[in-house]
Amino acid sequence: MISALWLAPSAAAGAYDHKLHAAADQVLTWTADDSMTAYKSAPSTATAGPVTIVFDNSTASGNTTGMTHTLTFDTATAGYNHDVNLNIISSPYDANGGHHEVQANLTPGKYRYYCAMPGHQMSGELVVTAGGGTDTTPPQVSASVSGDKDADGNYVGSATVTVSASDTESGVATVEYALDGAPYAAYSAPVSVSDAGAHTVKYRATDKAGNTSPEGSVSFTVAPPPSGDTTPPQVSATVSGDKNADGTYAGSATVTVVASDTESGVATVEYALDGQPFTAYANPVVVDQPGAHTVQFRATDKAGNTSSAGSVSFTVAAPPGKDTTPPEVSASVSGDKDADGNYVGSATVTVSASDTESGVATVEYALDGAPYAAYSAPVSVNEAGAHTVKYRASDKAGNTSPEGSVSFTVAAPPSGDTTPPEVSVRTTGDQDWAWNYVGSATVTISASDDDSGVATVEYALDGQPFTAYTKPFAVGQPGGHTVRFRATDKAGNTSDVGTAKFRVVKSGS
Repeated sequence: MISALWLAPSAAAGAYDHKLHAAADQVLTWTADDSMTAYKSAPSTATAGPVTIVFDNSTASGNTTGMTHTLTFDTATAGYNHDVNLNIISSPYDANGGHHEVQANLTPGKYRYYCAMPGHQMSGELVVTAGGGTDTTPPQVSASVSGDKDADGNYVGSATVTVSASDTESGVATVEYALDGAPYAAYSAPVSVSDAGAHTVKYRATDKAGNTSPEGSVSFTVAPPPSGDTTPPQVSATVSGDKNADGTYAGSATVTVVASDTESGVATVEYALDGQPFTAYANPVVVDQPGAHTVQFRATDKAGNTSSAGSVSFTVAAPPGKDTTPPEVSASVSGDKDADGNYVGSATVTVSASDTESGVATVEYALDGAPYAAYSAPVSVNEAGAHTVKYRASDKAGNTSPEGSVSFTVAAPPSGDTTPPEVSVRTTGDQDWAWNYVGSATVTISASDDDSGVATVEYALDGQPFTAYTKPFAVGQPGGHTVRFRATDKAGNTSDVGTAKFRVVKSGS
């Protein structure tokens, strides 16, 4: 769904992270004209519940210049609701004539909206109050403790306390915890306790109507970790390839990293090319960009010891002869088809490119006549109707392939499915005694839908916009991180946004 958002304005109406609803009785309308500093009109208040959002940037609303505007809901700034991810791009000359409508579900609180186009300074706030009767029921709240236990039931090295809260009426406003008699503090992520000894964590939650749950508590004991392996792994790297007379590598160089540990064993090997963040090493690294390069490398054992970073430096020369042959590029369409050959609910377009001389530099695609955009992952198209995707690729010598295209039709999914997909996240990697990930963490997202099937899976790292998820990804930047994730099925139902938080520390810290 997001893949098509910025390419086809007519498809923008589907871009939000709530399940689709029938047209709501409550209608909120934004209008734009020729101004670059303010919307012509915008609502300031609303009632919680289903709503039809109308964005009108047409000649009828006063846009006489054809200027493009957007209506974007803020999903990152603290203090605002982040449960509606709306981003409509509109102009009087798009397929809808600048008039767009979407269905959403608002919750009590405050939303911030703005125009995301360069040069535009439009923003405002929408205050949503609770509708219906008065909520007098406090949230449901619970806590669990996890970690490695010894024979006595003590947690070895550290214990992690996870607090969960839910409220089916006004919604959860705050969750708090208190460790060992300290004052209550805001709970935003699982709490790691590493001090040896007995501990008690109290917890509570408050909903948006002001109801606070009864205080709960969990008690546990942390035992100090056993002593053992304190020696980091041995790690080295070699560079191979065809050399010129001046010692440079012709066309490409291959870096191979080898690590060993005679005590607890090697857990991870990492490398960093030309100052980029460290990433997991799985296979020899081929470097074919002409110029000077440096590859750093390190390894961590299963006891958490990380070697000092080593490095190798080398230079790659451009291959002999001039590359005048453009890349080979193709595209395929996949998805569930009906008897007429139409794709039910959504279709996924995958573009592949190869170049045996200088190598592929860029791959681009254009959906339904929109401008070309960078292709980085398969493109999911779920708006019913006929579609055409054009594609092309350029190599590192500047040769661009002839334009190719694929055409297909997406049919509306059968009615009946109103259940969003199930979606979950898992983080893996080597952890220290405080459950921090050492060097990097790998994030894997899984989604399933028993009715119409999963159409798209998306994630957003550290407040960035949602992007398509296609495979597990590594996060190596030291510090705290937050991954938000969601999935949409072929009937258009989108799951609630889930959140996973973790911390990455440098090796040896």
